[in-house]
Amino acid sequence: MWYFSSPEWANNVALIQQDKKLTYQALANAVTARKNWLIEQQVSRVAIAMDNTIEWVLFDLACQDAELCCVPVPSFFSPQQTAHLLNESGIELMLTQDNNSPANHDATDSPFEGVYVSRLTVQNKPQIPTGTHKITFTSGTTGNPKGVCLSNESQLNVAHSLAKAVALQDVRHLCLLPLATLLENIAGIYSPLLVGGTIILANQEERGFSGSRLTQPQQLLALISQQQPTSLILVPELLSLFLGACLQGWKPPTSLQFIAVGGGKVAAGLVQKAHALGLPVYQGYGLSECASVVSLNTPAQQDQASAGAVLPHNQLHIEQGELVITGNLFLGYLNQPESFYPKEVRTGDLVSLTNGFLNIDGRQKNIIINSFGRNVSPEWVEAELMATGYFREVLVFGEARPYCGALLSPAANITEEQIQHVISMVNQHLPDYARIGTWLPLEQPLMTIPGMVTATGKPIRHKILVHFADQIEPLYQNTFSQLNTALGESL
Repeated sequence: MWYFSSPEWANNVALIQQDKKLTYQALANAVTARKNWLIEQQVSRVAIAMDNTIEWVLFDLACQDAELCCVPVPSFFSPQQTAHLLNESGIELMLTQDNNSPANHDATDSPFEGVYVSRLTVQNKPQIPTGTHKITFTSGTTGNPKGVCLSNESQLNVAHSLAKAVALQDVRHLCLLPLATLLENIAGIYSPLLVGGTIILANQEERGFSGSRLTQPQQLLALISQQQPTSLILVPELLSLFLGACLQGWKPPTSLQFIAVGGGKVAAGLVQKAHALGLPVYQGYGLSECASVVSLNTPAQQDQASAGAVLPHNQLHIEQGELVITGNLFLGYLNQPESFYPKEVRTGDLVSLTNGFLNIDGRQKNIIINSFGRNVSPEWVEAELMATGYFREVLVFGEARPYCGALLSPAANITEEQIQHVISMVNQHLPDYARIGTWLPLEQPLMTIPGMVTATGKPIRHKILVHFADQIEPLYQNTFSQLNTALGESL
């Protein structure tokens, strides 16, 4: 039981959820009970489809102790993506918080209060690399999420590195991101448990979230003020919220010692502004194929303009500008045996290293990472819109933004109301992080504007976005105005 490595912690509080508290001794006992029950079920692969709860943590640890494969189910996945996850990973047992389980599977009571269980029939046995104990699914840049297979060892290597690098005393961590997010799972659960810290859990409503989007910022701020944590993990959009709230008079708890920000591109100067306001914000970089965090700024070692110092569990080198990582790697992609047991990970990120600090300069791959840290292939969403037959050209954008937008050339004389109706219909079939939240009709086709497309008609994305930057920026201003209004009313 690595999570109960010191007898001195026996009576320390490990987990808090509303009025419920579990000491480290109670945690160990509860995990053992769930481990024994899971072994009795005679299964190999278990899905956890629950909100941020004590039970999520207990069953995650129980799967580790039983050496079963745990598959977290993100709450922001569409029903189609969830069905894909369950089928691809050959889930035999799924744990939920109610009997209306995802993908329309019947659920029955378990021996554990508030936990329901569904038994699933495996259609095709999945191909999984030996030693896999967790399969974390990416956002699904092209619709179907990809399963990244990880060992317990690789996850704990990262957790140990983080605990040593951050080196906080009396950790009290509040989990703001979904536990199905690998970053929160490892840095927000495993690392605090390694040092005898306390982890605070709150459901979506208490955190002000709906799916992957923050809809009630005042709820989030109230939760933080109430719980007085020492550490948080944020995506860039939440950091922007924090800065806006501070500027409007919100006072962050003086207990805060470390706020990690990652999962997406952080706008230039955002970290510096946070420090100027007294927020202890530290940027990092990571990816699922390396079991999350690869580099991190810390109070002891930082370069605010970078993505942090490289942590010791990985080795990095650069080939033609691309970051290549060796060392603590994933075991391969689910059902892709040609990917099993890689010697290195080619990230597709263009980087530079300065005195051991990692700078992210760009990407080779055409992928949008929004400000909530979700990855989206613009071609996927563009194809869905083009398939309606209503548009001659579509270009999707949204890098470092809270949601996607689109430049549209209508195929016929249709009204803006009709365009919105078509977009709404397409959005129904997309996960929330890939939906079009704003759009701009083009007065003339891109192909008629010099320098916007190649000789074969392929859009030159960076030039198009620069050309239309002054028209795109106002599309997001309404969002920030609404957010500021909501914050102003709550402060």
